[in-house]
Amino acid sequence: MSDGQHRDVSSKFTFAQFESLRKYNTTNPLRVIAHIDLDAFYAQCETVRLGLDPNVPLACQQWQGLIAVNYAARKFGISRHETITEARKKCPGLVLAHVATWKEGDANWAYHDNPDIATHKVSLDPYRRQSQLIFKIFYNCCGKVEYGGLDEAFLDLSMLVYERACTEYPKLAALLYIKQEEGRMNDFMPLPEISPEGLTWEGELVPLDTDKDTPDRVVDWDDILFMLGSKIIEDVRKKVREELKYTCSAGVAQNRVLSKLCSAYKKPNNQTVLRHDAVKGFIATLNFSKIRGLGGKLGHEISRHFNVPEDGSIPFLLQISLQDFVSALGDETGNWLHNIIRGRDASDVKPRTEIKSMLSAKNFRPNIVTYQQAEKWLRIFVADIMGRILEFGNSTPGGVIRIPKTLVLHHRYANAGSSSRQIPIPACQPSNLEDTLFHTAKVLYRQIEKEKEGSMYPCYQMSMTVSGFDSTVASNHAIEGFLVKSAKKFEDVEESVEGEITPENSVVKSSPSKKSSLDVFMGREQQLLNNCHIDAGLHCQDTADGKTAIAEAVSDIDSFVCSDCAKRIKFEDAVEHQDWHFALSVAKQFRQEKDKKSHPSVPPSSVSQNERRDTAGKRKAGNSASNGPPSKGPKLEKGQRKLFG
Repeated sequence: MSDGQHRDVSSKFTFAQFESLRKYNTTNPLRVIAHIDLDAFYAQCETVRLGLDPNVPLACQQWQGLIAVNYAARKFGISRHETITEARKKCPGLVLAHVATWKEGDANWAYHDNPDIATHKVSLDPYRRQSQLIFKIFYNCCGKVEYGGLDEAFLDLSMLVYERACTEYPKLAALLYIKQEEGRMNDFMPLPEISPEGLTWEGELVPLDTDKDTPDRVVDWDDILFMLGSKIIEDVRKKVREELKYTCSAGVAQNRVLSKLCSAYKKPNNQTVLRHDAVKGFIATLNFSKIRGLGGKLGHEISRHFNVPEDGSIPFLLQISLQDFVSALGDETGNWLHNIIRGRDASDVKPRTEIKSMLSAKNFRPNIVTYQQAEKWLRIFVADIMGRILEFGNSTPGGVIRIPKTLVLHHRYANAGSSSRQIPIPACQPSNLEDTLFHTAKVLYRQIEKEKEGSMYPCYQMSMTVSGFDSTVASNHAIEGFLVKSAKKFEDVEESVEGEITPENSVVKSSPSKKSSLDVFMGREQQLLNNCHIDAGLHCQDTADGKTAIAEAVSDIDSFVCSDCAKRIKFEDAVEHQDWHFALSVAKQFRQEKDKKSHPSVPPSSVSQNERRDTAGKRKAGNSASNGPPSKGPKLEKGQRKLFG
């Protein structure tokens, strides 16, 4: 049915809009987004661990304060950040569960009866592990999940509700097929053949706006899709509850901002559905600072500039023109604010794929005064960060473990001094990442200690940060994308540098021939391998002073032994050396692929001379065609870009 024809008996939505649900179009008026939030997550984890009834008042303790309070304890007026003494006065029967801690010198975290802030460090690994299990359920139930933290996630249900609608409403699916064949996807869909009373919802419905809640209101496809979305999320929550014993609250709405507001609407252990015709009335009841992005500095600035009242803040802001917002806040922020207070949000649900840095820190009480003390805490920092690296990998589709490129140590001293130093992390695989991080941290600490000549003690605070995350070699992008740019790099090197390529200088010998830089690079692969070949036994024998070469390297604060070529490399050259090895491995892989294509698995005698001549001619023609501009190739990871300078 085309535009303008009998709109009183047809939907507001077109077949094209319905079909585009499969593409997760962020401007689609039919999209369905959910936000799931675990109820008092840390406290729930402790309740489940201890096997307690959820109705027992419980709080998570960290030293002498509280960091999480379950809903049973909140009924007594207990809140986070209260002291234990204050909480006990309000609820004498309150169960206190101290968070797990790392004990100085131990290799693993544990739940200690009386942890001491002087010898223990807080560990959130138990909560991370439970979060991993919860997110596995999310990923199994939905194809597009955004990690919002250990205890919350956004789920784009658009594809799922599209599939369910096609299954449960076969007439719609058949008509959709016909419209596709006829090329009439911009026709409006027919209204669903169901009354409002026939809809079966899961969760609480936000009341409709006054002007929309009329006796003659008809059910449209947005209602159907939200109803299906409510059932999907109820199933997800049920799985989490039955399999892991955790309750969570959820919101189902047309975008991320509204779904998050809805998940907090009927806590705990409930879900709220916000239909299109209920948005205006719902958002008008909220304080604008509840909207994500408006609770901090920007919110304070808006409140101050426009003199926003505490009550009725959104109705007040709705009276302000777009021009006034733009004049006060700038074009981008002004437009965003104008839309967000009307419930408009076209932001995408983004699966978690990137990470910038991870930090582990400790305030020492009493201060540490020796390297031996520091080394124990370095081991704990490394183990803490490794737990987060593994948690990050497990919380992403595909479970890719990412390797950091840089390690930073920061110290604060009792004499008000501080220092911060960084060092490249040698190339390694996930299997030996923890040991590599620990050795690198010790080397950097020794460097700082040597520079400070003992003035870094007593130390009252230390932190370790890793950054520059890259995926493992096994997960790197296709080699074609690498070689397009590596060819250019080696061509530049040829024109300006003479000398053999070695792990130390990583340059290519200039050649008088007119071969392409890629041919030169590939032709020297064997030479590179020969240069890297070291008899392993040589590095296992004792030296004259009774120490092995590897032991010497470990004790050397300025260098390390490369695990790939057994060369001793200065830490300042580690990144370049690592890149050299990566280029070498890629070249080898490329050559293997090239050999497979050049030598098919057919006995040479079975191929005629004419066939070989034809094949060679085609290959030559193919090479000529490839002399044009190279394809862009796959996008490179951040760490790989450094290979090409």
